[in-house]
Amino acid sequence: MNIPGRIRSTISSAVPALTMLGTLGLAAWLYSSTGPSGGIVAFAQSEIEAIAVVEPARVKSIDVEVGAEVAPGQVIVTFDSGSIDAELALARAEEARLQAMIPAELARVEQEIATNIEGIERDLAREVEEQRRASAEGEVLAGEISRVKRMIEDRQASAEELSALDVQRAGVAAVASEKPRTIKLLRAQIAAAEERRRKVREQAGPQMAKIEADLTVARREIEQLELMRAQATLRATRAGRVAAIRKRPGDVAIPGDPIVEIVSSRGRLVACVPERAALDVQAGDVAKAWVRGGSGAPLIGRAVTVGPSVLELPTRCWPSLNLPAWGRDVQIELDQPAELLAGQAFDVTFERPSSPAVPGSPAVPTLPAVPVAQAAPPAQGAPPAQGAPASPVVPAAAPRAGAEALRMAVPAELRQLSRFEPSGVLPRPAESRYLLVSDDTGHKGEGEGAPLLFAMSATGAVAAEPVPVSGVKELVDIESITAGDGGDVYLLSSQGYSAKGKRKKARTALLRLKPDGRGFRVDAAAYLAELLDAAGPGVLAGLGLPGGTRPLEIEGMTYRDGALYFGLKSPLDAQGNALIWKLDAPRALLEKGLDGAGLSLWARARVDVELNGAPTPGGISDLCFLPDGSLAITSTPSTADGDAGALFHVLRPEAGVLSPRLVRRFPGLKPEGVSLSLKAGNLMVVFDAGAEVPSFLELPWQG
Repeated sequence: MNIPGRIRSTISSAVPALTMLGTLGLAAWLYSSTGPSGGIVAFAQSEIEAIAVVEPARVKSIDVEVGAEVAPGQVIVTFDSGSIDAELALARAEEARLQAMIPAELARVEQEIATNIEGIERDLAREVEEQRRASAEGEVLAGEISRVKRMIEDRQASAEELSALDVQRAGVAAVASEKPRTIKLLRAQIAAAEERRRKVREQAGPQMAKIEADLTVARREIEQLELMRAQATLRATRAGRVAAIRKRPGDVAIPGDPIVEIVSSRGRLVACVPERAALDVQAGDVAKAWVRGGSGAPLIGRAVTVGPSVLELPTRCWPSLNLPAWGRDVQIELDQPAELLAGQAFDVTFERPSSPAVPGSPAVPTLPAVPVAQAAPPAQGAPPAQGAPASPVVPAAAPRAGAEALRMAVPAELRQLSRFEPSGVLPRPAESRYLLVSDDTGHKGEGEGAPLLFAMSATGAVAAEPVPVSGVKELVDIESITAGDGGDVYLLSSQGYSAKGKRKKARTALLRLKPDGRGFRVDAAAYLAELLDAAGPGVLAGLGLPGGTRPLEIEGMTYRDGALYFGLKSPLDAQGNALIWKLDAPRALLEKGLDGAGLSLWARARVDVELNGAPTPGGISDLCFLPDGSLAITSTPSTADGDAGALFHVLRPEAGVLSPRLVRRFPGLKPEGVSLSLKAGNLMVVFDAGAEVPSFLELPWQG
């Protein structure tokens, strides 16, 4: 028997079948290892931040070493600021000189006026005395003339004697008749001098105006120099590790030339989702990630961005070096910060989220479109607001029934770094995120007022690393944020007094920001309440502030057609309407002050809320123009204590008294910011919860 030959023949005939089985097995393995239910590969994303200057500068010190861990806001590089410090010292000396001139000039001018008044009063006394003397002399002459006339009748005196007396009496009468006019003129001069003295004491005279103008110029110069001085220190914008130091003390750094490079890999993964599962993952999905080859509990995060198309995946994502793979990259942001090694591999699964509603925010049925007067009657005795016929709430569809506010995902790392109490929101579609401002940043006694903004994904995941703002020492009570033209961003402080009854300069800031690397820098600043205080009672009365700026609180701001619109929380007008100001020329205000800026009282709107079931006067907490030209307004209690809010809509906003209609109430919640959503056709509303976790809500504004 030829057994070896048979074996060879059997093996030869089985090879194709074995090859096919092996191929099918490999395919099945690949399928199971890359399916949506498991086996998706992800890698810790590394981000390199290059610390560089925007203007040439000489490096004074490098405050980190290669390999050192850095925290957000930590000083990295300090530049030589000797020339700026010298200019700043001169500017401050000029400010001190001008400030010292004010009391000295006041004393000089008041002394001059007092001397003039004394001289005029002496002249007045002399003229009054002469008037009395002339009157008395006239009376004596009249008696003498009568006596001489009788003597002439008795032929005891001649007519010449009577003529002499008549001439003398005519002279005295002329003096007596002129004295009242002279006395009146002198008294008018005294009154004018007293008015001048009053104006000097109020620092309203021309001398004081010139000194004040010079002082304003000096202060603006100091502000600009302080901005330049602040830019002489570069800080880390995110946590990470120093990867390289490219410059040394004494070197000259030029714009765009890295000085220090920081690598960060905290809190973000990039997953390679294979083509067959490309449609199974969406932004907002919950991600669970296990260290490849490790064990233990997974890291939890959310898919924040999903690649727009299927592309060839990186080589590390291929199941074999000879088998290229295609799919979508998915960015995952971890809920809690974790120490990751850049490039570290993970196995990831995705699940649909089940977001919890905010406690205390029950499902509220869609409210019908009702006029404001019906939704919230005015306080007893107050007349109703007058205006145009009521307009519909929304152009097409009202908010969906039962929509609930959702908690934001705020990482513990961020809470350790800063308080986070959202007071305004701005969509950034090109970055697929929102920018938020917080009325308080840092922590009391540690970094309070830190110049930080905050980033939030479309699904409510707040970034662990805040967005830095350079060129300003602190941000205090920032209540609103809006976008201008050319990439500009505006921030506005409340303009109000603190709980301790103080209003520091930073609480009155209107800031214009420009993009600068990962963050922003302050490009220009004005201090609105200070400008208003200096403008005088006429300007204040025209803006609805007859009693001055003491009750002023501005929480809303939006931008349209080159103008800024400010929504006031307080004061309200006599009819209980909230006020809206319009600033025609923001640039003019930032560069020159109120003159030529076109600040005016543009509109009034009744936006009452319900607090503990009772109608309560409401002030504007934010406002936003919609693409169709209509206006969305959120409101909270103007002066009353308690959490309550509402959303209103004005179909055709025009100067005058508006007719807002109620869209929805928010019992127990404080809607502090409203903007367009990243999702077309929606509004985004953010709620401040104080020390608790804040929340957000999306509502459709059109069908």
